[in-house]
Amino acid sequence: MTPHTIQYTGEQARSFAGVSPEAWRHWRKVVPKLSAKSGKKARFSAGELIALAVVSASVSTLNVGIAGLANRWDELFDLCAPQRLSNLRTTFVIVTAEKVELVDADRLSREQPAIVIPCEPIVDRLWTAAFSGVVEQAQAPLPFAPQAVGGAAR
Repeated sequence: MTPHTIQYTGEQARSFAGVSPEAWRHWRKVVPKLSAKSGKKARFSAGELIALAVVSASVSTLNVGIAGLANRWDELFDLCAPQRLSNLRTTFVIVTAEKVELVDADRLSREQPAIVIPCEPIVDRLWTAAFSGVVEQAQAPLPFAPQAVGGAAR
């Protein structure tokens, strides 16, 4: 990741993808790219969040087992991580038994069975979540009133 890109914590990534804490722990065991990013210092690029949301859509909506395609998910993270959101918006993720690829809509193939997931709605959801000006919750009041610490020199 380049130093001037937005990076997301593991909790933000998990929450964005709609993955339960229990499922997240399991996913980190079976998907090597996720197990490499563990702990509080784990950071994810926007492209990796898109990849994670694609995996989540495959698992929850299409009922695809996470472990069965663990190598494909690693390939997906590698493909998406360096991508700009504007590039991902116009692509589809194609997952087959042999490979995973990012394909523009006009290049979709009808040759073999595949999982096809459009990136546009996921990118739009990330854009809205990251750049909306809506503050969900006001800061909680401080439990103790602020006070000056220390005194004047005598």
